[in-house]
Amino acid sequence: MPEYASQNPLEGRSTSLVGLNSLLLDPDNPRFGQQGKGRNQEQILDLIVEKFGVNDVLSSLAVNGYFDAEPMVCRKKAESGQSIVIEGNRRLAACLIIVGDPRAANQATRTTEYSKLWNDSGCPDVEPVPCILFDESEQEAKILSYLGVRHIAASQPWDSYAKAAWVAQVVEGRGLGIPTVSKMIGDQHRTINRLLEGYYLVQQLTSKGRFSPEDSVRRGRGSVTEYPFSWVYTVLGYATVRNFLSLADGGAQPEPLPEEKLSNGRLLLRAMFGDKSSGRNAAVDDSRQLGLLASALASPEKVRLLGQGKTLADIEVLTQPIDKRLSEGLGSVRDTLRDLIARLSEQDVDPGTAQEVLPTSTGNRKMSADLEKKLREIVFGNDDGD
Repeated sequence: MPEYASQNPLEGRSTSLVGLNSLLLDPDNPRFGQQGKGRNQEQILDLIVEKFGVNDVLSSLAVNGYFDAEPMVCRKKAESGQSIVIEGNRRLAACLIIVGDPRAANQATRTTEYSKLWNDSGCPDVEPVPCILFDESEQEAKILSYLGVRHIAASQPWDSYAKAAWVAQVVEGRGLGIPTVSKMIGDQHRTINRLLEGYYLVQQLTSKGRFSPEDSVRRGRGSVTEYPFSWVYTVLGYATVRNFLSLADGGAQPEPLPEEKLSNGRLLLRAMFGDKSSGRNAAVDDSRQLGLLASALASPEKVRLLGQGKTLADIEVLTQPIDKRLSEGLGSVRDTLRDLIARLSEQDVDPGTAQEVLPTSTGNRKMSADLEKKLREIVFGNDDGD
């Protein structure tokens, strides 16, 4: 295990008791994905309640108060004296709701309910709260190491998009390379590179207007609900997909797709997620079919069919060898006709219904005759064999 990952960056740090007015919810919390950007404190609190829930924390705080053994981890802002909570945002949101802080104005129902429970429990301390404070520039690597080990490589992981967003923030905003971040958190499986590559791919296609997350038919969960982000970095692990997109095998880079491959990237995401704006469903049913999708991208014919909005199931039928398709198709038609004839013998059918489907039956008979003629020509030549 690398040295960084074996250390506890909070070891030996003293805690300070801090009033709730001096603590700020973090708009850049990786769990929010892109949803925290531009929100004020009240909106961030509502987002936490909506996406992650706080009722379990509210119950515990109302009955037991704040546990000193679980200090919040904060980065102090020099200009204001306030501190941004980088670890413990759900706990802070719950404390603000219980005491009726103005930032919890939209949570009045919860404030009423849990303030009563808090009062009935003797008003155990929820303020001030224990915090471990870091100056903005102090021991930055240690804070990053703590978050990475805790939420990417260890026991309380973020979801895949939150991990990717955090890694992008660290690499771009802190000036650290991917190898350094990997070493800091003990990443032994190139997880960081895979996550960041998928993140950058989605960001590029979105910024270029080739992907609109809100149009995804297949929904995600966690920090990004519009589409399942984990599918993106998973499918990029297939060599056929990387060849289809002309992805380099080096470290993840912003805008990983060459300009001429943007349309291929669009096709891939449409095939995985569908596209409501064009009325297309996804080509795959679930993540277990990503390997089949990757294989399909090696075939120009299957790529063409994917571009037409065909599903993998459709493509499997359409690209079957003709001998197999003839055998299976005619066998299926025979079984269907046999079933319909038997049911007509056993059940009465309304004359109106019979009249409605009669033209279809006539058309099918003509197509069947055409097919038989072609097969006879193959077997007997132009002579029909009589």
